[in-house]
Amino acid sequence: MLFDGDSEAIIRSTISLSYRRRFVFIDTQAQLRVQSSRRPSGDLRDIICTQIPISMLSPYETAASVTGSRFFGREYEISRILERPNTNHLILGIRRIGKTSLLKEVERRLREDEGESSPHIIYLDCSDLVSADDYIQAVVRKLNPKELPRLHLQNYCFFFPDFLERMQRMYKHKIIFLLDEIDNLIIAQRERWDLFRMLRASSNKGVFRYICAGFREAMQEQFTNASPLFNFAQEVRLNEFSWKQARELIVLPMAHLGVTFQHKNDILSRIYEKTAGNPNLIQYYCMVLLRHLDKNDQRAITLDHLIDVYRDDSFKGHLVGSFMQNTTNREKGLIYALLNHMNIDRSSYFTQADMDMVLRQHTICVPHQTLDAACDTLKFIGILHQKGRDFSLTSPVFARVLQQTYDVHFLFQKAMEEGL
Repeated sequence: MLFDGDSEAIIRSTISLSYRRRFVFIDTQAQLRVQSSRRPSGDLRDIICTQIPISMLSPYETAASVTGSRFFGREYEISRILERPNTNHLILGIRRIGKTSLLKEVERRLREDEGESSPHIIYLDCSDLVSADDYIQAVVRKLNPKELPRLHLQNYCFFFPDFLERMQRMYKHKIIFLLDEIDNLIIAQRERWDLFRMLRASSNKGVFRYICAGFREAMQEQFTNASPLFNFAQEVRLNEFSWKQARELIVLPMAHLGVTFQHKNDILSRIYEKTAGNPNLIQYYCMVLLRHLDKNDQRAITLDHLIDVYRDDSFKGHLVGSFMQNTTNREKGLIYALLNHMNIDRSSYFTQADMDMVLRQHTICVPHQTLDAACDTLKFIGILHQKGRDFSLTSPVFARVLQQTYDVHFLFQKAMEEGL
């Protein structure tokens, strides 16, 4: 809100009003400062940051997908997908690791290259598509909704392949499908696979391309010989951020908000270590830090602020919740059993033989193939780290927070009751 004269009085008089945080008052002096500045955008940003809490201006996002300037990292993965236009890709990653953001950023860049309308580029969220009919209706609605009445009159096995070929001829482009959250569709189709066989056949003709995102079910099917997803697409695994990616994610948004660091390298190293490079946890961590700065009217992050983060209930809940959502009972039970027998105050290394011994103490005998698969998944989701034969917890903070939040022995007993 542009304001003639001095805005100090109006800012002071409206500071307690509920709508106050939606407005920035830019008085005459501030306007002249921006107009005469060599960095007008930077000066305007600084004015905004003095009137609105920086935690409200934060670009960090933990609950929704992001694209464009808010998208960080994953350039290698994006280049792999974009530089091979004739190849299908399967993006694999745990919940909240950034699969949807990556898929939407790929969509944005494809449209940027081929034109914003680009009707031959189709993004679909498959989380609610639990049948072949649901999927086909969604595709027809995107490509040519006028044909929906025809769809209801014909068997999709005959209608859909013909429809796809006609759409390809009509648009005169390879049709690119970006299929998000494909796991539920896989579960619903396992009895018949008719739909996925049609997708594979359409891809084999060279005029359709599929870029899919999923987790456990998709990962399993790509290695199953009898599955139509076997050798269907090149795997793109989303693991934790590298040190360079994490540094960029932390530093650049903070700099845009006018936040500085005391002992910068120490702080960045600590955040990276404690979050194990998980981009979602890094963003949550940074959100908590910004809230602490606002609360204390500060603009510099110190090492003391890092201690405060682990006292934040929302951060602890987010850390533990991510583990709970991404693991099966067997994987949870293995971690609970290890924590019951490990000293988490120092680095602890253990082998699969140690894991087997811990489980046998509770009269649980797990086949080696099953134990190996559980270890692979726990490595994939960032809980375990392997070096040679030795394993360790990727983040000691995770174990500490879990033990502070729950009775781990009780959790293990409940996991046993529910079935390992």
